[in-house]
Amino acid sequence: MFLELVDSLRCVRPHEDSWLVARADELVERHIVRGELGCPVCEARYAVRDGIVDFAADAARAQAADASRGSASTRAAAQSDSGAGAEANQALALRAAALLGLTEPGGLVVLVGEWTACACQLLDMIEGVQLLALNPAQELQSGGPLSLALIPDVLPLAAASARGIALDAAHATPSLLAGAARALVPSGRLIAPASTLVPESLRELARDDEHWVAAANPPSNVSAPVPIALRR
Repeated sequence: MFLELVDSLRCVRPHEDSWLVARADELVERHIVRGELGCPVCEARYAVRDGIVDFAADAARAQAADASRGSASTRAAAQSDSGAGAEANQALALRAAALLGLTEPGGLVVLVGEWTACACQLLDMIEGVQLLALNPAQELQSGGPLSLALIPDVLPLAAASARGIALDAAHATPSLLAGAARALVPSGRLIAPASTLVPESLRELARDDEHWVAAANPPSNVSAPVPIALRR
């Protein structure tokens, strides 16, 4: 977990927002490899192991996330051997970049579930972004612009912290959709399956049979008209 990215993370328990406090037992090139994130409000503790922050609500959910990640990793490895996996991931990265409007560097991009399969390809295409992969669908290693976390059905992100978020079908729950809408910066974009509803706070930009993409409303720069009196 990239140390500076901790400022954009929040506790997954229901209470007012507060920054998390990081303890780094092992730090490599500004990445917490082993340590802990703590919430000063509720005193929750989230372990960091092998660079992955575990926000899972309990051990059973963490084990399920690990098992899902492992089985997906096996499938990805099998596909990679045939060459199909690399092509599929490249196509997925192109789709993510286009739908999220990643034409300029900078900002935080969040991929969840199956979208994380294209994390490395997306980073090769777009420079200067920080990428957070949640519940990764294959084995990824935290480092450089890539950070990893395991999550429950709550998005551990501060309001207005991400320029783009992509949710797969397994993670397009009402809770994660609402959290994603809240986490977007003005004009930031969210990708979700076409079968889900677009949050009311977002405006839909486009959709096809697989996905829709919606954007957070831009800030209003138009002020009320001010009467002007001319002096004579």
